[in-house]
Amino acid sequence: METSELHDFLLDQSKLAVDWEEIKERLQPKVLTINGIPVFLFDLIFNIANQLIDDQLVISLQRPFATVPMHVHPYIELVYVYQGTCTVQINEQPIELAQGAMILIDKMTPHTVLETRPGDMVIDMKLRHDYLSSSFLNRLTGKSIISQFLINSMIDKRRTNQFLYFPLDGVKKTGQIMEQLMCEYFDRGVCSHDIINSYLVILFTELVRHADIRGAASPGRRQEDASIIDFLRYIEERYRDCSLVEMAAQFKFHPNALSAILKRATGKSFKDLLQLQRLNKAALYLKNTGMPITDIAEEVGYSSMSFFHKKFKEVFGETPSEYRNRKGE
Repeated sequence: METSELHDFLLDQSKLAVDWEEIKERLQPKVLTINGIPVFLFDLIFNIANQLIDDQLVISLQRPFATVPMHVHPYIELVYVYQGTCTVQINEQPIELAQGAMILIDKMTPHTVLETRPGDMVIDMKLRHDYLSSSFLNRLTGKSIISQFLINSMIDKRRTNQFLYFPLDGVKKTGQIMEQLMCEYFDRGVCSHDIINSYLVILFTELVRHADIRGAASPGRRQEDASIIDFLRYIEERYRDCSLVEMAAQFKFHPNALSAILKRATGKSFKDLLQLQRLNKAALYLKNTGMPITDIAEEVGYSSMSFFHKKFKEVFGETPSEYRNRKGE
């Protein structure tokens, strides 16, 4: 399927009706109470033809005039406005999504997509936990602590009722990636699974560039979450000689306060984040260059080879030499 054919395909699929009352009657989903709100537990997934499916990744379409009941599910959902607009309600908060916008909704977060109009085309992508915990996540998070924070915030059991909102005003690239991904998904051929995974990695990485984290409990917390991106980007860019004191001074925080914010948001201390970024860079050099390991250690900020070897093995489960030899197989 070419991108020029995608619109007509989605238009034909949008004509299929869906009756949520009939679905509720047939499947008898459990009703939970979350934050005082009664919600349905939908642990089953329907494909674009409105058939039950058990895949780890499913892309479907919101039907016009169909309001999905307030619900939760044990998987992550990405809502993407391919055409028109839509309103997503999370808990009691309505969020207006314009064309091109995306929103990632964490598992077990009460939400609904309100009734759409005939001209609206709203895409739902379901990602089960097993899918995200596979080698896909390693490809995505291995190079960037920002990526790691964004994805971990979605799968970490300590964080609940969260979402990531990407307005993407004027950003065309993410829409183009989604089109290519959907074309491959709806018209599969040789190596489609690998191609779809690659598009997802590109999509999630592109979203990192346009991160606008919202959905926390208060304006103060939303500001803190937005600041996390700047904090992590600072570590990424200055990992060779970054210090907590200098970083705190840069952002006008007390070092202890900054350290507490990082720990609360990522589950890791400043030192842990710094080590992780250095080691990720070292792994990148080991995989893609012939630099001596001593030079790599120095390049990423380690003056002690024994300490570098110790930390590398703690994170990757093998020595730098073993990692390089295995990656070269």
